[in-house]
Amino acid sequence: MMPGETGGGCPLVSSEMEMNNMEIALMLMALMALSMAKKKETRKFGQMTLNMGGQALEYLKTSVKPITRNVQRVEWANKIYFEDRYELPPWVLPKSDDDRAQFKGSDRVQEVAILHDADPAEIPLLVYQVTALRGLDHALAKAQEDGALVKDDGRLLVLDMGEESLKMSFLRNPKGGKFAPFIVTLND
Repeated sequence: MMPGETGGGCPLVSSEMEMNNMEIALMLMALMALSMAKKKETRKFGQMTLNMGGQALEYLKTSVKPITRNVQRVEWANKIYFEDRYELPPWVLPKSDDDRAQFKGSDRVQEVAILHDADPAEIPLLVYQVTALRGLDHALAKAQEDGALVKDDGRLLVLDMGEESLKMSFLRNPKGGKFAPFIVTLND
């Protein structure tokens, strides 16, 4: 018997079958490797999004207790400005056609503010609701009058408190319904 022969028959046919089986096996292994290398989805936990591409943000939400932060820095801009730096939720900035279909009102959100706490362990807070932005605007105008540093490059408005911080609270009455306004207060 010659090498590559399996028993009877022509050694060339047997050798061709072994080559075909080896090619099929290699193609299956390549297909399995490609399927394992697919892109991972964004992980979401509660009110935060986590993605290796952008920094996680916490969102304002309706609650019985106010959301309080010691704000040291505020960045305010059009939502498009932040898309590469932060992981904005799809109801603010949809990324796919499915997101656009699901969150049809996302085009109403244009301006957003990101509040950085004095404690670096706190996740930055995204403010996109109109009533919260309106209250935040009044609070920031008061801080500017009191000496907070404001920089505006035409695309990004930054309020920097330096070593100080503004203690502010955001509250939306859970019994007020879907369109209840946020109430923004400065605490001493």
